[in-house]
Amino acid sequence: MPAAVIIDTDPGLDDALALFLACASPELDIVGVTTVAGNLALSRTTANALKLLHHLGRDEVPVIAGCERPLRREGFDVADIHGEDGLGGALLPSPDRQPHPVHAVRWLAHELHQRSVHSLHLLALGPLTNVAHLIESRPDAAKRLGGIIAMGGAVREAGNVTKFAEFNIATDPEAANVVFGWQIPVTLVPLDVTRKVLASREWNATLLGRGGKIARTANGLIEAYLRNLVARRAAKEGSPQTLEPKFPMHDPCVVLHAIDPSLFRAESLALRVITDGSERDGATVIDRYAENRIEVLTQVDGDRALALILERLTALP
Repeated sequence: MPAAVIIDTDPGLDDALALFLACASPELDIVGVTTVAGNLALSRTTANALKLLHHLGRDEVPVIAGCERPLRREGFDVADIHGEDGLGGALLPSPDRQPHPVHAVRWLAHELHQRSVHSLHLLALGPLTNVAHLIESRPDAAKRLGGIIAMGGAVREAGNVTKFAEFNIATDPEAANVVFGWQIPVTLVPLDVTRKVLASREWNATLLGRGGKIARTANGLIEAYLRNLVARRAAKEGSPQTLEPKFPMHDPCVVLHAIDPSLFRAESLALRVITDGSERDGATVIDRYAENRIEVLTQVDGDRALALILERLTALP
């Protein structure tokens, strides 16, 4: 039987690729898509989720808007990478439907109580704000989750928004600490592995050549990211890039682990997130005194991972 999952997301270019991959994977039964502020404001991430599912022909999947700001601080966005619309300027039609008329935390609690204990899993592609609110406001429901696979953190790698911190965790580090410290099985998918699954322009051209409508859209999303990355680095460093840019499959790695865990190797680590406002704020650090241990992915077969993504995306119409 397919695994029942809820995808919690803030689309986002790599979030879009992850949604495409999830919808192409018969191993998953997508119960719903909850949205959170992260890459962009909540109104935009929710609109993007609706557009992407409509583009996929999956309008039956409910979209439920969640938290519009981090748990205990202000947020920020990264429009310079994802574009002002979050989808690199992709022209996707908006569906007639609206998001589900309840808050995502309330909807999550209801779904969890409607289903057998531990039968529902969460794939978290953005900041962990919605999950932390669920834990704090409805612990009775949160303990019914079967587990969380979350993209975030940089354990033995440098960060991507600061030298120490990865974007999803840095956006809401307090939420991450709440989730890491709760009695839910957590699998963390950090930059340590996502930076090893890199799509080149050659790979992207193969995707375009082999696939249909969804593959063409995915190709455009990846190309937009690569263009924005080159422009951002050139502006920062004041000179053109000499190395070929590549697209890191951050959020798709969450879906990959859900459908084929054999692609990855993991360690059980005691982690905490620094929330002190210093230059290390948002860093995920190994702390032997932390109460809980979580599964952290540390190795990946990048070639097999890219091959599986290519196979699934080119099978979509």
